[in-house]
Amino acid sequence: MGPLSGAGPNRVNVAFSQATFPDVAMQDARAALAIWGEEIKRNIKGIDSIATDIYATPEALIEAMRSGSVDLAVLPTVDYFKVEALLNADLALVSTSGTGGAQHYLLVIQAGLPAHQLRSLKNLRLSHVKNDSVGLLFLNHALLQQGLPEMDRFFVSTEARSKGSQALSAVFFGSAEACVVTEEAYRTTIAMNPQIGRKVRILATSPLLQGTVAVYRKDYPDYMRQRILDAVNELKNYPRGAQFLNMFQASELRKATEADLADTRRLYREYRQKKGRLL
Repeated sequence: MGPLSGAGPNRVNVAFSQATFPDVAMQDARAALAIWGEEIKRNIKGIDSIATDIYATPEALIEAMRSGSVDLAVLPTVDYFKVEALLNADLALVSTSGTGGAQHYLLVIQAGLPAHQLRSLKNLRLSHVKNDSVGLLFLNHALLQQGLPEMDRFFVSTEARSKGSQALSAVFFGSAEACVVTEEAYRTTIAMNPQIGRKVRILATSPLLQGTVAVYRKDYPDYMRQRILDAVNELKNYPRGAQFLNMFQASELRKATEADLADTRRLYREYRQKKGRLL
């Protein structure tokens, strides 16, 4: 088990797409990742160091991975589908819950709207979460499936919010008639403010869709993959590790399979077949 090629002795380089953190300030994300690197290093025997970085664009991340300077990359699932042919990478990890895990997405509208079909929302106002490409995939796919234009031409206005709770609040306070949020954001927001739950209703629900995925570069050694998998599997079993998972709103990280991406990939392919624009 020799050193990794081009990466120094047993060094792990982890890259995150900036879009992986739609509602987190980058300085906070970098601080959290520094803690993550130390915590993982503490639990992987035979690792000299772990470096983490955040890339502003998928293109920059692709270049870094193809050059061999990135071993493990984390990016939104939709972005992965766009670039997987160029990445030529292997699936690594998925979160089983939380903002990057498998979730239902909801199209939520004002409770008093006389709307029972998506087409009834024509020329109304939409609120959505900034950079949530999976949520927008769900909505645009639903529009195209019904022969309707995509959201930018279907709604009279679209406004991006930092968090799902803000998108729901826009509907509650009347600055939007509809929003797209995760089921988790919907339930959490309503639990904190039951009044919102009485003023909105769910018009459509997505299948379980995977928000993010982690991939290994193709030539990353198997023994290193196993060490990383063992380490992340251990996180939930002790207080500091569980605290880290909570920080990323995830209950568990595990090995990814194609089955984890199946429903999200199906929606993406159907969307592309309907000649929609890339998200």
